[in-house]
Amino acid sequence: MIRVTKDPEIRQAELMDAAQELFILLGYQQTTVSTIVKKVGVAQGTFYYYFASKEAILEAIFARHVTTMLLEVQTFYSNQNTVLEKLQLFFNLFYKLCYCDEPGLIGKILYKEKQGLLINKLWRQMLFTTQPIFKGILEQGNKEGLTNVIHMDETFSFFAGIMAALLEASSPLEFDREVDPVIVANKLEIAGKLIENLLGAPVGSIHLDPLDSKHCLQQL
Repeated sequence: MIRVTKDPEIRQAELMDAAQELFILLGYQQTTVSTIVKKVGVAQGTFYYYFASKEAILEAIFARHVTTMLLEVQTFYSNQNTVLEKLQLFFNLFYKLCYCDEPGLIGKILYKEKQGLLINKLWRQMLFTTQPIFKGILEQGNKEGLTNVIHMDETFSFFAGIMAALLEASSPLEFDREVDPVIVANKLEIAGKLIENLLGAPVGSIHLDPLDSKHCLQQL
């Protein structure tokens, strides 16, 4: 068998792509390092060269999605957009990432597998990574008089609480998706108003957009 040598970044991405697909298809518990390397066609030693464990590659997968989200926000941020437009984008991308994208689906699987500690670790990892850009937007908002936030860290903690409550409220019955669009719209409106009050933003300035179920990942 001919050994194929690839650029480390490409090989690492292949392992992460394979692991993500298997986590969604088989579940986190049923996926092993052996199944991941078999899908990629490499030895187990190759996996451990890049990742210390199955949990480590899961963390890397979530980090990659968060980084992609932040790049989108930062690109938008670098243009001449208003603070409220930046906040709007940040909140909607954050919600989409947690509810609709691959991390949201994997989170649903972890919930059903009762991986509470792991879910909490991934959630905290995501908050830690996204907090700086959130604070940067609010600092600009405070200067322009569009927001009124004194305690940045504490405010971000309460924002995280609102989003966590929204995710749980929008995903009843062990994280199955809420199907009534009226109920979803009501919950999103409540969350938007809570965030406005939290930030001291103008009334009606924050709108969390309903996610189109056609573009959300479905449970396999």
